[in-house]
Amino acid sequence: METELIIHETPHLSRPWLIGGYEGWVDAGKVSTGSLTYLRESLKAQKFAEILSDGFHHFKDFRPRVVVEDGLIHQIEYPKNEFYFWKNSESSPDLIFFIGHEPHFRWKAFADLFVKLAVRFGVERLITIGGLYDQVVHTIPRKISTVAGNPELLKELLAHDVETVDYAGPGSYVSLLQEYAETNGIGSFMLWGRIPPYMKIRSSWDCIQILELLSKLVPFEIDLSELREEAKITHEQLQRAVEEQPDLKTYVKQVESMHRSKHPGKSKSGDNVITIEAFLKHVDKGDKKKD
Repeated sequence: METELIIHETPHLSRPWLIGGYEGWVDAGKVSTGSLTYLRESLKAQKFAEILSDGFHHFKDFRPRVVVEDGLIHQIEYPKNEFYFWKNSESSPDLIFFIGHEPHFRWKAFADLFVKLAVRFGVERLITIGGLYDQVVHTIPRKISTVAGNPELLKELLAHDVETVDYAGPGSYVSLLQEYAETNGIGSFMLWGRIPPYMKIRSSWDCIQILELLSKLVPFEIDLSELREEAKITHEQLQRAVEEQPDLKTYVKQVESMHRSKHPGKSKSGDNVITIEAFLKHVDKGDKKKD
């Protein structure tokens, strides 16, 4: 198992926090991978370790990328599970970022490798970023939801105006990881963005909220101007889509009405949800006609 965790470099880190993002079931609205990718790129974090994908992932779902040139295979890239580090100011914890795929197989083995790396580098907090589809709409502000590994952490998080999660149903690998972290003395929590069911592109607004909260908790400084501009453009596109698509407009109005009445229920249009890709294609066609 040890050969599945590759340490390329051993940076000296001060009281690091480990923040993880996963492609897969926990990545609704690309909040999980989108937030972590933005962190990595904005802070120019450096790769130092990885967990090999073979034996953990179903390659029919996450297929390797093949590069063929002039009739010859030049490169095969397998799904990546990579760790990056970033040195914070002397008074604040350093950061480790994980960007990868939620494992299909051997959850316990993957979590064991993950936590072994965390213990080796003295990680004090393990945080998972996720997105989940919910009966919400882009026109109503929504809070970040949290699941904490212990009561003390939950109390700390509630001071930042987050919502707790009540849930019973199919689980994911990240719940197992949180349990492993707590067992090894690492405080852990999850931050979840609640995503409209019609939104399949990155939900920039949820990424902004999560990164703002993280920057206060750690703390660290990060420029979110690019995400804010992206969120503005996405909101404008969604507003146009609502006006042009009757089914979407009906759904949005119903959820807004339930929100106002404070008696949420199942939307009658729930069986006719249309993805945002279809809306944006419609918007693009309209723009071309105007041109």
